[in-house]
Amino acid sequence: MFKRIYLLFKIARKLSTSGALDTINQMYNLPIIIKLFFDLISIGSPKKTLINQKKPGEKLCIALQGMGTTFIKLGQFLATRPDIIGEELTQNLEKLQDKLPAFDTYEAKKIIKKEVGDSQFQNILELSEPIAAASIAQVHLAKIKNENKEVAIKILRPDIEKLFNEELDALMLFAYIIENTFSKAKRLKLVEVIHLLREITNIEMDLRFEAAAANELYENTKNDKNFN
Repeated sequence: MFKRIYLLFKIARKLSTSGALDTINQMYNLPIIIKLFFDLISIGSPKKTLINQKKPGEKLCIALQGMGTTFIKLGQFLATRPDIIGEELTQNLEKLQDKLPAFDTYEAKKIIKKEVGDSQFQNILELSEPIAAASIAQVHLAKIKNENKEVAIKILRPDIEKLFNEELDALMLFAYIIENTFSKAKRLKLVEVIHLLREITNIEMDLRFEAAAANELYENTKNDKNFN
């Protein structure tokens, strides 16, 4: 519980300094006690100033993207729920880019070696620099011993599952407090949103589902002459 509370304070500070809270307040006019809490929690940290000419939803996209995986995924999930946040904000959040800087290839090699074991790792003759990097994983091209083609290897970010679920635990606590403190907040279904986000993203982080889908696509199209 203490770790969850500590993470909640870190997230609250991040929300306040990123510009996300100011944007949310601009759209929903948050209760004074909430604004005071976030003002206190961010004392001593410079606040990011977002471009005033942009729409609130566009500014929220920028703020969420700068806050990392958990908040990018939260924004993307909310983009599917116009019943909660309204049509205009939904359309703005649909533009949220699922991108973060790539992590080091040396780290990627260590992760692969840990997952497949030493003997299988020796079959990887060459691993490229990342060709794509998103909030959860990144992709490398690789040459495999005794194979005449390049393959793509998708690797989860280091400790991403642990980080994501810990931050969601803290957000769940925050959602519970808000829903039980402010009756008007119940219509936002914050606890339900966090719970569904956890389910969806943990499935996304299990790359076996993606591999199975790719294999099924291959089996369904391998005899199609015009499909490569």
